[in-house]
Amino acid sequence: MASTRTSAGLLAGLLTVTLWASLPVLRNLISLPPMLTAAVAMGAAALMARCVGQRGGSSAGAKSYRDWTFWLMGVGGLTGALYFYFAALGKGDPAKITLVTYLWPLGFMLVADWLAGRGFQARTLLGAAVAFSGLIPLVLSSGQGEPTSVLGYAQGVASGVSWIMFSLYLQGRTTMTWVDYKHLFAGAAIASWGLHSLFEAAPSQTTAMDWGVAALIGVGPYGLAFVTWGYALLRSSSTLLGVLTYFVPIISSLFLILAGRAAFSLPLIIAFVGVLGSAAITQMKSQRHGAASA
Repeated sequence: MASTRTSAGLLAGLLTVTLWASLPVLRNLISLPPMLTAAVAMGAAALMARCVGQRGGSSAGAKSYRDWTFWLMGVGGLTGALYFYFAALGKGDPAKITLVTYLWPLGFMLVADWLAGRGFQARTLLGAAVAFSGLIPLVLSSGQGEPTSVLGYAQGVASGVSWIMFSLYLQGRTTMTWVDYKHLFAGAAIASWGLHSLFEAAPSQTTAMDWGVAALIGVGPYGLAFVTWGYALLRSSSTLLGVLTYFVPIISSLFLILAGRAAFSLPLIIAFVGVLGSAAITQMKSQRHGAASA
């Protein structure tokens, strides 16, 4: 039974990273400002959660928004991850900003191990370092050599910290329902709309495709993916899931290649090998722990 739950969690994690990886292609199809896109996406995600939740909604979900962690780590983490990342992209080389932001899986694995009482595991550090070093050529290969401000780097780090907060919030919720997700997405939609109103100019011209794809992002990369991520965090190893997140830029590159917007390259192969090496290292750790407990 435990093995079945772990396998289901792993499949949910794989679906999550695939959905996240589809975001660059979808985002490239529309011209809405970043936070307006996030607001529309989160609104669509909240509507999706509401429709699905009507089949078997739980009254316990209505209490989620009364908890301070819901606003700080849930809504704040989700909104911060989107806002800081999009804001950082406007302040320097997108490749370097992405490289800084993608430190968050390493931070998540370390914090999750520490909160679980395992301390800072040397093998976790080694596995994350192998994966991250493999990603460096891939991320830097798409860079334009633009100067990046200190504020841009700081916002990239802030986005990563926000992702850690949001993941820890989901990991700590053992009874997340569709009603909970509806409140979470709705809160993020309101916060994103507020940030759009304060810091972004309204678009002069929009098309039905702009709004439709933004809503599709909410159903997929910004909606369903967060639900499957929460499911995975409750049913699989946080260390392995942290490694899976490193597949996001690799799968994104493959999607861009299929869409004709990128070419197959050596950095992609290096990144793939690095992620596989990291997964092998962390799985050796898991198997040893399993043998010791047996």
